[in-house]
Amino acid sequence: MENDSNTETETQAVRLQQMKRDLESWREVLLPLNGLLHWEKPFYPAIIVGINTFIFALIWYFEPSVLTTFALLGLAISLIDFLVPIIGPNVVTAKWTGKQEAQYTDICCRILNAKTHFHNARSTMSSLKSEKPKIYFLIVMGTLVALAWLGSRMDNLCMTYFLVNLVLLIPGIRQHAVLQKYLARLLNVIKSFVGKGSKKMKSS
Repeated sequence: MENDSNTETETQAVRLQQMKRDLESWREVLLPLNGLLHWEKPFYPAIIVGINTFIFALIWYFEPSVLTTFALLGLAISLIDFLVPIIGPNVVTAKWTGKQEAQYTDICCRILNAKTHFHNARSTMSSLKSEKPKIYFLIVMGTLVALAWLGSRMDNLCMTYFLVNLVLLIPGIRQHAVLQKYLARLLNVIKSFVGKGSKKMKSS
């Protein structure tokens, strides 16, 4: 068991080093992008929603076809993928510090963990399909029917806008435990109402 654990740790270390090498030309961009997505400053959520709103407003105004939209998205991704590794190191002229290296390593670890979770989820669904096909069928069909119903109730562009906003805001929501804070407040409100109701019952 100990040998297996050591082997797994070594494999993770090798994968992490490979990830760092693959993303090395992006590291000057990944650090500020990571700060933006994790809301290092209080106005960052507004910037995220504002940029996303501006892009979707352009799509709504010009009403491009689906093919044109995907073509423009592909062009934007290709340009970013080509220009960032060239421009990034030249624009950021400051010396790369140990603190920045630690942040870069942490980002690579999170990306690696996300890839591992995705692989595990895919493996779980494959195992479920082979071992319990009826449950797999119910889960897949239920999810697709729910999505189809939701799509019929909402405008496609509006639904995509809210989904993209949600995906972009999730890292900051998790980092600042926003859901936990609001759930705790909701529970406190419910407890206060329950407490008041029980006091009134006793007094009557």
